[in-house]
Amino acid sequence: MDEYDDYEMFQDDSYEEEYGTHYGKYAGTYAQDVAGYSDDVIDDAFDGDPDAYWNID
Repeated sequence: MDEYDDYEMFQDDSYEEEYGTHYGKYAGTYAQDVAGYSDDVIDDAFDGDPDAYWNID
C-alpha cells in the first residue's frame, strides 16, 4: 500500500469550506467593517494586524 493511497480519506475539507466566513474578532476596524476582510484573511495576509491594511496598493 502506497503511503499516499488514503490521502483523501485523511484530508479535512472543513477548514477550506469555512475559511473566510469568520467575522467579529476584528470588528470595528477599517479592514473588516469597510473593506470586508474576514478574520481569517486578516490573520493570514496582515499577520493579525488589521491596521496593516493601509499598506496594500
